[in-house]
Amino acid sequence: MATADDHWPETLNRVAAILDFELTNEKLGANTTRPSFRMRAVAPSDLSALPVMVETAVRAGLEIDRLISLPGPGAFDVQARKVRQALVEALNKEPPGAARSPFVTGYKTAYRVELARVIWKAIADAPVRRLEDLARARLV
Repeated sequence: MATADDHWPETLNRVAAILDFELTNEKLGANTTRPSFRMRAVAPSDLSALPVMVETAVRAGLEIDRLISLPGPGAFDVQARKVRQALVEALNKEPPGAARSPFVTGYKTAYRVELARVIWKAIADAPVRRLEDLARARLV
């Protein structure tokens, strides 16, 4: 039997699919021979064409990515953090300006699946309200 929230997992898969991931200028560690950089999720610059709740879901996805990236023993979602870390490492191994390797493409896909799963896990009990809360936290 279908419920009013059955569309959310597919919507969140689509939301995660439009996010991209890039390295920032912030270095990790003290390695000076080949420095590693932090990664962040980025959304398309123009979200105005999207329905309001999808735009809210994109902003919530950015916030969930930020929460997953936070270091420490109380990680937001350990499984997603491991997949995210594999993507960060793959991005850091690519030579600057080189074409995307199939490894990075694969790691991005795997992380997008994890990101959609974690977003759904975070909002499943009250999707609209939880998405709005997460998106609001992103704007603050």
